[in-house]
Amino acid sequence: MGWKTSMVLIENRYGFNDETALLKAIGKANYEFDSEVTFEECLYPGDESINIGYHNNSIIICDDYQITVHALENADGLNLMPQETALVSLFPHSEILSVACHSVSDFHGYALIRRGLKTRLKIVIDAEVIEHGEPFDEEQKIYAKSYTEDGIRYWKEEEFPGEPFTEDCYMEEFTFGVAKRLLGVDLNTVAGYELTQNITFRKYKDPNAKPKEYPNFKMRTLEEEEKYNKRTKWVKYLFYLIFFLVVAYVKSCLRKQ
Repeated sequence: MGWKTSMVLIENRYGFNDETALLKAIGKANYEFDSEVTFEECLYPGDESINIGYHNNSIIICDDYQITVHALENADGLNLMPQETALVSLFPHSEILSVACHSVSDFHGYALIRRGLKTRLKIVIDAEVIEHGEPFDEEQKIYAKSYTEDGIRYWKEEEFPGEPFTEDCYMEEFTFGVAKRLLGVDLNTVAGYELTQNITFRKYKDPNAKPKEYPNFKMRTLEEEEKYNKRTKWVKYLFYLIFFLVVAYVKSCLRKQ
């Protein structure tokens, strides 16, 4: 499955819920409440919104790449970017984890802040790995399953006995394995999928934002849009079901050998 998502996860030690202060800290003070959405709906909103939810004593900000682009792609090594500094001022003793991936560009990355210091940054794009700091526990568990040959790290999977995987192909394993540190669950699993259906987020948008124009595409009517969304959602459900049935079948066959 092609994942596209961008999140900032904040350890919520003291039950913080001042979303106005949170929006101000990340430079979105003018954003206004728009609607309530599910976790699944805001993993990749595509509307330049900020979506805020709570789970596992953590604050989850689905930011549509607006914050993570600074924490990851535009990062200056382990130096804090302005948005990160503002969040640290609100949560000086908490862990702050920025995580993002985009399957189209074979990109994934994450940055971990502990007690005000960025201790880890890793970005993988088009097979190039850029990293600063030492891998933390969740990363080390994934790296422990790999091997190195000619300076390149590989992973082998029993379910896929062909060519080994390189690090850029391990996008989901790293993205959601790392996010599990604060979410408490891997989103790329059945339990993770259930979680995305059961958490309600509050969506905030810029009231003055101009709608994007797509002149080369026919605009759908509301009725057509509803039908399209329903069809897309059922296709996604079907993919999950087929994927997990195939994996279970392959594992069963391998155990019988």
